[in-house]
Amino acid sequence: MVERNPAKRIPKSLGTETKLLGSYTLGDAGVALLPAVAVVLLGQLLVPPSTRVGGYGIQTLLLPIAAVAVGVGAVFVYVTPAYTSSLDWLLMMLRFHTNATEEAHAETVDHHQLKRVYPMQDVIERRDGAVIGLVRVSPPSMALATADEWASVADGFQDFLNTSVTFPIQIYSTTQSFPVETYLDHYRDRLDDPDVKANPQLQTLIERYVEWYERDLAARQMTIRDHYVIVTVSPEEVQFEQESVLSALGDVPVLGVFVRAMTAPPLEVQRKALFETLDERLSRVQSGIRDLDGCEAMVVDASEGAKVISEFWAGQTLEYGDFEQTLRTRPLVGERP
Repeated sequence: MVERNPAKRIPKSLGTETKLLGSYTLGDAGVALLPAVAVVLLGQLLVPPSTRVGGYGIQTLLLPIAAVAVGVGAVFVYVTPAYTSSLDWLLMMLRFHTNATEEAHAETVDHHQLKRVYPMQDVIERRDGAVIGLVRVSPPSMALATADEWASVADGFQDFLNTSVTFPIQIYSTTQSFPVETYLDHYRDRLDDPDVKANPQLQTLIERYVEWYERDLAARQMTIRDHYVIVTVSPEEVQFEQESVLSALGDVPVLGVFVRAMTAPPLEVQRKALFETLDERLSRVQSGIRDLDGCEAMVVDASEGAKVISEFWAGQTLEYGDFEQTLRTRPLVGERP
């Protein structure tokens, strides 16, 4: 058996594409030439050969236009972000601009599959009956960590997964904008204090600091990264004992439908069991992460968890005001406020 070392960073691929020039691949060349090919085809198929522009025939103009198109394609390849290829980026942009970016509430439910939020139990329920909980993780700063420190943290995380986690989890990371105004309001409020008003030098210093900080953050585009562990419990996990005969029969096509229906407990009993199992799993995840050196973990309440899911599907930061009240008056993901 091959031993896997979690401390090693393994890339998804190495040298899978043929390099033509430096780091540019055959796919990049195709993307760069694509506009020119489109120009030539359109000129041949749609423009009559007898067409003249400024005294020049269309065939004469096609070559310089195609050259300009090649330049446009080359610029597109050059500005492609480092994390993707030019072809994937082109396809991504085409899908983004051709697909609908907003949908009605009925259609969004088919995507997120969420049914109900239980604020008192800090639980979110899916349409298939499974319940969801989130644990927010605050990791230590590893910017200046040595290779041994990276290995220690990775090994600790491996032990956590092997010992504490005996159920499926998802790891979700996202970013949000740094709250610049909230941070700077403290300094702006200081400008109204009597001691600052009586000291022009201090007042000028605070004003210039606020101006500098705004410019600096705009240039750096600072964000805050949040990490979550998502834990789920399905009705089948509390209905059957693991590896039992009934559990195996419940997975049999057609027959499994009747087995699950005949052995299903009352809804309230099942829901209570789901909540208790989820709470146990969340506690195990929280405790296991806190055992990692420098890590903090906290179970997320239902309102914050619902907001995290809403912003994931909306693709942007949402402002709902009092989210506890919003949960009772507005769909989780749907029409914007």
